[in-house]
Amino acid sequence: MGDGIGGPVIGCLSGDTFEMSVTHYRKDNKAQYGKTERITIAKVDNPDNPEYEERSIDDLNRTLKGKFVTCNVQYRDQKTDRLVCNVFVQKPPEGF
Repeated sequence: MGDGIGGPVIGCLSGDTFEMSVTHYRKDNKAQYGKTERITIAKVDNPDNPEYEERSIDDLNRTLKGKFVTCNVQYRDQKTDRLVCNVFVQKPPEGF
């Protein structure tokens, strides 16, 4: 897909999947996205923890819950309706 979305992580569902409130969209996105999306992680870039290899839901919650992330969408899994994305932990946008 190559689209980009961003927003705060609401909560984690498993060691590699979380729910995100989608508050930001790239202007050139080709697909439509809901206000809440479930994201399965393809790759994580976290400057605070570059050796990210978390495996449990608790570890993922500590790493992502409440943080603002941007996601480069790779594709939507047709079986689960989840987005598979490269995830980047960011500083929240100004005024967020």
